[in-house]
Amino acid sequence: MKLFPGATPFQRWMMGATFVIVAVYSIAQNKESIVEASQTRLTSPSPRIIDGDTVDFTNGRVRIVGIDAPDDDLPVLKKLSSDALRGLSSRDGGMDCSVSMFDYALRRENQCRTNPKSYGRLNLACRFPANKASVGASMVAQGYAVDYRVYSGGAYVDLMRKAAAQRVGLWGVDYEGMRQLAIRQAQVPEGCSTGTIKR
Repeated sequence: MKLFPGATPFQRWMMGATFVIVAVYSIAQNKESIVEASQTRLTSPSPRIIDGDTVDFTNGRVRIVGIDAPDDDLPVLKKLSSDALRGLSSRDGGMDCSVSMFDYALRRENQCRTNPKSYGRLNLACRFPANKASVGASMVAQGYAVDYRVYSGGAYVDLMRKAAAQRVGLWGVDYEGMRQLAIRQAQVPEGCSTGTIKR
């Protein structure tokens, strides 16, 4: 079976060469993004809070990896989540973010996605400088975000279940809205392999 019936050998060769060039370019671009993210550390005593999982620093925008907070489809919850993160950041000395700050020890499975960027934001883990607490774990434990399985490896599932059971934070405001968000973010897309981590 020919891949391109009717194409001359030269045309097939050109299509193959074009594919290889595009693939090499794409890999090089992704490698640059990974290197950039791994060398990035953003810190501020007063970062600008965009929402419950996105923060602006003077030199970049960060998507807090491993969690998902309510978005525009749940505007009341989005505002409450944003206010909670703003309050924690203000109280605990701002934020310090880098790849190395993720709660790897809490993972239940391998992270399926570890993209260095999403929608122009760096995917980084963050901590509060005053107490070194994980921003992701704090937001989930206090009920203002849910575990985002493909990026967290299930690191925050237990914290999320406890918050839901106790109806803390947004779970006490709109349990069903948070439950639906948690269900969506617990899904593993087709072709994504997680695999349980042996301890």
